[in-house]
Amino acid sequence: MSRYVLVIAGCLSGERGDEGIAALVDALTDAIGADVVLRARTGGRPVGALLPEVLANVRERGVRRALVATTHVADGRLQHEATGALRDTATTFDELRLAPPLLASAEDLAVVARALDAVLPAEPGRIVALAGHRGAELEAALARLEAALNARGRDDVLVDAPDRLVARLRGCPGRRVLLGPFLMALGHHARHDVLVDLRARLEGAGLDVATWPHSLAELPAVRALVIAHALAAEPILVG
Repeated sequence: MSRYVLVIAGCLSGERGDEGIAALVDALTDAIGADVVLRARTGGRPVGALLPEVLANVRERGVRRALVATTHVADGRLQHEATGALRDTATTFDELRLAPPLLASAEDLAVVARALDAVLPAEPGRIVALAGHRGAELEAALARLEAALNARGRDDVLVDAPDRLVARLRGCPGRRVLLGPFLMALGHHARHDVLVDLRARLEGAGLDVATWPHSLAELPAVRALVIAHALAAEPILVG
């Protein structure tokens, strides 16, 4: 195996036929000069090898330098588990680095808010609802992103976990809603849980729902942010 490996880690269900993820993988590979690109699972459906398995495999095959870039949008449980997996094996590598998640700083929030503002322009009488993953850390990051959008004058945009979106929108029967996933990949979770199931729940609450079937990885500004994080990734420290 070649000397420098890029591991794309995260929910991989959207990668087959997902143009956004494909563009992200190509751009990351070129930017960091990886010789080999592998994929690893950190959660979601049981498809593909888990991150610890991938790291063990590449090390057994002689790899001593690797960068792991996740498709996580915030520093939640899965990102913490990825950090733990790298720490467990870091002493067996000469260099092992982990890129931070998408929303790692106030500057990141501003970049993503600006990109969403541009691609989802406001329309009178319409609410834009973007659904992300559940979890305390994730929901806190989504709230900060919503605040960043509000600061741009976009008080028509809600960014939250699915159940919380239903509760927040339930009091607006008859209102038009544009529903989309706040996820890196347009995979099973985005297509089934958000664009089908969540849409049905909102329509059952009396809302007029249209969908925005796109992933964050389709946005050039988001891909550039992921690349910047990868290039600035710090080596994993043990202890």
